[in-house]
Amino acid sequence: MKLKKQCFKFIEASLVILLPSTAIANDLPGSISESYISFGLEHIQSNNINQSSNNEQSGFEQRADIGIGYFNQTATNFTALDYSVYYSTSNGDELDDDSDVSGSLSITQEIFSPNLLLNLNHFRRQYLLDQSGVDNPDNSGSRDVFTINPVWNIPYSRRAGFELSYDYTATRYSDDEDEETDRNGVGVTWYNKLTPKARFELSTNLSEVNFRNTGFDYKEVTVDASIDGELLAGTYLVLLGYSRVILDAGNEEGGIFKLSYGYQFDRHNLSVNLQRELSDSSLGLGTDTLDNEDDSFDDNEVLWIDRVDLQHRFIITNRLSNSNTLYYQQETSVTTDETDPRWGASASLDFQNTKKISSFISLDYSESTISTDFDKQVINATIGGRYLIRPQLSLSLEANYEDQSIDDDEDSSYDELSYTARIEFKY
Repeated sequence: MKLKKQCFKFIEASLVILLPSTAIANDLPGSISESYISFGLEHIQSNNINQSSNNEQSGFEQRADIGIGYFNQTATNFTALDYSVYYSTSNGDELDDDSDVSGSLSITQEIFSPNLLLNLNHFRRQYLLDQSGVDNPDNSGSRDVFTINPVWNIPYSRRAGFELSYDYTATRYSDDEDEETDRNGVGVTWYNKLTPKARFELSTNLSEVNFRNTGFDYKEVTVDASIDGELLAGTYLVLLGYSRVILDAGNEEGGIFKLSYGYQFDRHNLSVNLQRELSDSSLGLGTDTLDNEDDSFDDNEVLWIDRVDLQHRFIITNRLSNSNTLYYQQETSVTTDETDPRWGASASLDFQNTKKISSFISLDYSESTISTDFDKQVINATIGGRYLIRPQLSLSLEANYEDQSIDDDEDSSYDELSYTARIEFKY
């Protein structure tokens, strides 16, 4: 199993912005519904199937997968589901057969009344067990994050009211039970709709986190104020607050913030996010981001997490578009003050050659920390194309070059050139 090859370039993706829970029932438009089921077969031919510097071997990987997706949005409810299951086999002498499930689910559902909502979320993704190792089945694990969040809205006027909420979040690991956690939290929020396009909130939350198998636990209290709404050609969120973690060995406290702005104008879509918060090595930021595979989920630690990311999409012509991403994130242990920074950037061009033929080229680069700052570097370059044989049947071809370099670790440094052919039926 190769993490960076799990999602073929041409699988469609959509960006869903989840609005504050009390706004969902009022702001969503009429019913929108889409669904699909897909069946895919892949053959990957590689000049270094073991991803090794001292045991290079030409070989292949073959893979079969099934995917299912469902999207439904009404004036009161929202559901988004996207899961896939795969099985892969390889003739590499260091690789085992592999299978797994990955995907995500998000549901917001009215319960009996527009003022009582239930939010359900789940995602399951793969990550590297040992960040200094290579990307193969023996060094790969899966993490599940489940969230149940009922919210009771108690309005006392047309513009203002209170929200009472309960939040349960569970993290589960396929290969590391010591990092599994249960967290329970309750919150109270006062809100005021300042204008038709702006909303102010003042919130306080108390949560308790328990590491299920190690006996480590802590409590967290947060107080924050936020304002969100529409501005010019985009949406914004400004949140400022204070967080305190209560540990057996002492307390940790400090300011937290989250700033985000989404801009849509003419042919440009731009999203900028900055945040700082207290979390732990089990949950991290708790978000389903593409760079989660670079996280080290270990050590039972409380962490300060700082992150900034930027996403930009430019529709150059009706047939040509450009996408770019940039992120920086660092985790700082409250116990040791050690900081692990990482960053990455990507750029791609997508071209609709004809009604049936499309092509793309992409480049990704990332640096992360193993022993010293930014001592691991990965570059990935891909070019590919897809031919639509029938409306539901497509053939895709892809060439990929990957180079991983770790300072002072020749055994985990390698380069690989691979070619992928995929046929997919999607209905």
